[in-house]
Amino acid sequence: MDTPKSGEPFVEELPSRHSVLTILDRVDPFAAPADEPPFGERDLRELVELQGAEDVLVNVASAKDEPERRRFAAAEALLAGPFESWRSSPPAHRAVADALAAALVDDSSHNRWGLPGHFVGRLGRALLSLSGGVVDALLPLLDCPEELIVEGSEASTLHSTSRYRVADLAAYLLSLQLEAPWEDHETAEKRDRVIDSLRKRATRG
Repeated sequence: MDTPKSGEPFVEELPSRHSVLTILDRVDPFAAPADEPPFGERDLRELVELQGAEDVLVNVASAKDEPERRRFAAAEALLAGPFESWRSSPPAHRAVADALAAALVDDSSHNRWGLPGHFVGRLGRALLSLSGGVVDALLPLLDCPEELIVEGSEASTLHSTSRYRVADLAAYLLSLQLEAPWEDHETAEKRDRVIDSLRKRATRG
């Protein structure tokens, strides 16, 4: 499979591109249940049957000028579908990591990503499973002050005490990626000190 160089999307128009985009645009990954991918079996089957679909999906995930919803959908399709070539491509892993991190910031349910110090959600696990680009994708999120949107009685109760932010969730995932200890605190001020420590560790050397 052809993959983009680091930071560069594909520029060629593949024959199946329009058909792939049509499938991507008929789902909304931000509105899907937190514990389920947005694509059904029919959608994935249609994608697999399109020649060059995997290349298009990687292209879309890596293209920062594509709509965020489409990039998120492309990443979800690569993770859920029986696509194999991208899994051995470090640039493709970076593309998926970037698309997922961008979606994490604006998601309508952060349950699918996790809750700092308590659990890792479906997409949090998917992000951490990638072999490249995870740290670079998470680092910018350490400055995101937006409060998490959390559903479910137990998770909401945990969240209501600490009012976790996107920065906290990104830091928690980063700590797991770096195999660094995570210190959970109820106040944002104390968590910021943990975040600063993780940032230094991630950028060291």
